[in-house]
Parts: sequence; structure tokens; C-alpha cells
Amino acid sequence: MPFFETLNYSSCNEDGLAELRALELGPADHVCCITGSGDRVLHLLLGNPARVSAFDLNPAQNHLLELKMAAIRALDYPRYAGFLGLHSCPEARWATYRQLRQHLSSEAAAWFDGQRAMLEQGVLYSGRWERYFRRSARHLRLLRGKKIDTLLHFRELDAQRRFLHAEWNTWEWRLLLRLTFNRPVFRFVLRDPGFYAHIGGDLPPWRYIHDRMTSFLEHHLARSSFMMALIFNGTFFDPVHYPLYLQERNFPILKERLGRITLRTAPLFEVLDHPDFRSCNRYSLSDVSSFLPPADYRRLLAFFARKPGVRFCLRDFLTQRRAPPPEEAGAIRFLTGLQEQLARDDTSFGYTFLIGTTE
Repeated sequence: MPFFETLNYSSCNEDGLAELRALELGPADHVCCITGSGDRVLHLLLGNPARVSAFDLNPAQNHLLELKMAAIRALDYPRYAGFLGLHSCPEARWATYRQLRQHLSSEAAAWFDGQRAMLEQGVLYSGRWERYFRRSARHLRLLRGKKIDTLLHFRELDAQRRFLHAEWNTWEWRLLLRLTFNRPVFRFVLRDPGFYAHIGGDLPPWRYIHDRMTSFLEHHLARSSFMMALIFNGTFFDPVHYPLYLQERNFPILKERLGRITLRTAPLFEVLDHPDFRSCNRYSLSDVSSFLPPADYRRLLAFFARKPGVRFCLRDFLTQRRAPPPEEAGAIRFLTGLQEQLARDDTSFGYTFLIGTTE
């Protein structure tokens, strides 16, 4: 099935706290946000904006967000967590879906009607990437299961640092990264164009991942990273560090604010010019640079430069884009200090940031 027609992301793509820190939302703000797995859209509600206008080129990703919103709207937290697949579910998930179906658009309902197996196992880990993580976690545990358990259970940073340098960062680990994080694997196994179409920078992909992960583990416990949990465990395991939209304390806030979200299936530049999005003053566009050629990336920055009162957050993974020099940035002021801080603190650990404002 083509990449933009299948469910690629289903659980959590980015650290919601980093996004909220980047955008500094308030009650008058209107956010434009890529849907993805729906996690960032829901996370942004915790910043109390007036509106969140979400969009995605892939209709399956919007269908998933509709389903998550329906579950938040109609269920209590234990049933919500069980239905998604975060926890075990004492009732049949398909039966719960039949109850939620009335809250979906006709397009989303028709799509999920054909996804019974996905729904019965829980949608949380059903995306292309989440399935890959679960398979990879099983393989990694065969190779270094005891070390993974040790890494994920540290509660003191100094002890973790000693383990990191003495036992984790071995030549075997670097070889494993070299064999699994390279362009041929990205292109022919993962088939995610965001991982091979516009890779840039001086570091090979495996070295980039190695350096980003090592830097994170120097300053943060592994167990605090939802991404570490997915990569090494295949599931989220620590309720304290669940993604924000899966934490019980945030559930009533999300339930109250769901009406602020609108959805549209469309490409980026069509959305930017659409009347429903013209009042947006905050832009949460994730790792959009992975899918944009350089000319379109410059076009996006030019759009921001022409619009006063804007604040935006872009993430970079393997593309490793850089802010343009001041003479080309126009009205944009890049928040370099905040960018560097979030790159250190972000619990998804793989991203660098480009955060700008025209205020």
C-alpha cells in the first residue's frame, strides 16, 4: 500500500513538552499542526490555545485522530487506555469501536470498518513505525537483553553514565547501528520517504543516531524517554513518562477541549493558503523538512517571513537543515538558545529544532 494511504504513525512522534515550550501557547492562539499520529494535536490542547487546525496529506492519519478523539469523548480513562492498547482491555475492543463509530465522520468510519484486526489488538502500536519498533525490540533483546533492562531501570544519572561508557557504547553497538540505520534499509525496508528522500548533513545516519542517543543519555535517564521505551521495549512501560495525551492526569483537560480541533486532509501549501488557516499564528509542523525538497523548505520559511506575529516550530531529523543567514531570513528571528536547549531535553532525542518568530 502506498506510504500516504496507510497508517504510518500511531502512538507518539515527538515530545509534547518540547513542543509546548517551543510555541508558548496562550488562550488567543490559533495553531496549525500536522496530524501525524494525533499526539501533537492533542498535546497542543494542553497549552490552552483557542483553536488547533490539524491537517495531513494522509487521510489514514486523520482517521486515527478522529478515533482517538471519539475515545476521549465517550469513554473514561481506564476504558480509553484499554481500547487504544496502552493497557489490557477486559472488554472486546471491536464492541467498543461499534459504540464509538457514531462519533466518526463517514470516511473515518468506512476506513476503520475494514480494520477489525487492527482495532482488536489496539491501535496504539499498529502504525508502520510502531510495528517496526516492536519487531526491532524483540531482535535487540536477543542480542543485548540484559543491557537493555539495565539501561531502562536506572534511577540515578551518575550510575547510568558509568554504564553508558563502560558497557553500553561498545563496538558491537556501533556496528549494529551501522547495519540498521543506513540509506538502503530506510529506502527498501522502512520505505518512509522522510528517512531517505532529503538526507543531508555531514554525519552518516547511524552516527547521527548514535551521537544524539549518547548525548541524551549523558543528561537524562533512559526511562524518561518514551522513544527509548518504544525502541528497546516495543511498548510504553512507565506511566510517569507516558506521552502527555496518554497520562491520566491530562485526560479530563483533553475531554473538555476536544471541540477546539478541526481536521483537513490536504498538502502543506494548500493548507497555508486556505481561508480556515489564515488566522493561524502558531505553526507546529514537526519534521516537515524530511518531506520537502530544499526549494519548498525555503518557500515555507518565506511564508513565515511575510506573516507578522508568527511563531513556528520545525524539527529536523536526518535532513539536518540549518537556519538561513540573517540577510536571507527577512523578518524571522530564530531562537537559537531555545533551539539548543530543546535539542538537549527532547525525550524523543533524535531531533534538532528550528524555532522562529516574526513578533
